[in-house]
Amino acid sequence: MKKQILPGAIFTLFVLFALEKDLDAKVTCSGDACTILPTTIQTQLNQVDQALQAQYTDKILSTMAESAVITNINSSLMGSGIVNRFQIGGGMALAGQKKEDINVSYRDLNFSKLPNVGASLSPNLVFAVNLGWLLGDGPSDTDQDLKTFMHRFNLYVHGFKFNFAEGDVQKAIEAQNKNVQLGGDITTGGFTLRFHIFDSYSDGIGIFEFSGISLGMGMHYQRQTIDVTYNDGKTQAITLGPAMGTWGGSTTFNYNSTLTSVPLDVRTGFRMFYFLTFFAGAGTSLNFGSTNLKIERSGPLTIALDAGSVASSLPAEVQALIPSSVLGQSKSGTLALDVSGTANAPNSTSFLVTGLELNVLLTKVTVEAMVSQKVQSVMVGAKVAF
Repeated sequence: MKKQILPGAIFTLFVLFALEKDLDAKVTCSGDACTILPTTIQTQLNQVDQALQAQYTDKILSTMAESAVITNINSSLMGSGIVNRFQIGGGMALAGQKKEDINVSYRDLNFSKLPNVGASLSPNLVFAVNLGWLLGDGPSDTDQDLKTFMHRFNLYVHGFKFNFAEGDVQKAIEAQNKNVQLGGDITTGGFTLRFHIFDSYSDGIGIFEFSGISLGMGMHYQRQTIDVTYNDGKTQAITLGPAMGTWGGSTTFNYNSTLTSVPLDVRTGFRMFYFLTFFAGAGTSLNFGSTNLKIERSGPLTIALDAGSVASSLPAEVQALIPSSVLGQSKSGTLALDVSGTANAPNSTSFLVTGLELNVLLTKVTVEAMVSQKVQSVMVGAKVAF
């Protein structure tokens, strides 16, 4: 199952939800396999671009975008929002969804089981500091009468620059499927300022602590360039009017995007026996940016004219033009699909967040889950707290 999902997930990395789209698509056919097609079918191939846009490209852009936006929001590893002095660490945000494969139909043409998968990842280094401590007024857990207003503020900063063609990511991809070649890079950065509307409360002996209620607002930036080539040697069923057969070949994906998100969220939580913290919250994000995607698939086409399909799908005058010698005989050629599109980012994204932290001495291991509509994202990482 992993080997089947991975290529589609890589194919759909980091694309933004498209409210405004500028799309282009075309299909070209060459070789003996194409010469046996009736003229009406060849004409349909030249006109199938609108069907590909409406039935496939639009849906792919939407599916991939939902995953991309949520990972950009879920990149700060904030947990419950409490910082005593400062924290430093790192993590990885993952998001994805697998929808049903898409069948594209246009008049007598049918493209079966085109993938519809959305996936995204965003690695980040994170740093957090309590502004009261930074200004020299002591840690945030100081005595209540010594606390200042600035102790209510925590600043979170994150960022990373990563090349997909190097290191462990490429090795992991090759270990699962050697038919995938990945290139490109990702640059992330941003900050969030959290203000505790209601301060935290502790029983003083470490059995229970209320995290208070905090409001956070930030700005997250993400720029990505992804180049993927996938060639698994498999073929897919294809129907071109009275001709049926298979289509194989390699697929190339070129993706570029620039996204800025401005999230606003409210969080709360509690800690039990010092070791375990639960937290939850909700928020919304304004998003700005654009993306462009180009998909190219070209490979061998093998088809044969089926006598029954010819009789049922073509007028008698067209049937008369088809030599009986070509019926049932397989012919080979090349079929190429070229799909491209550009899109603007959505205006807003609403989300829920929940998670837990394990406190082991100075280390906080955090698992932070975020949900927006049908997309799930998980940010996993560790921080050292001082």
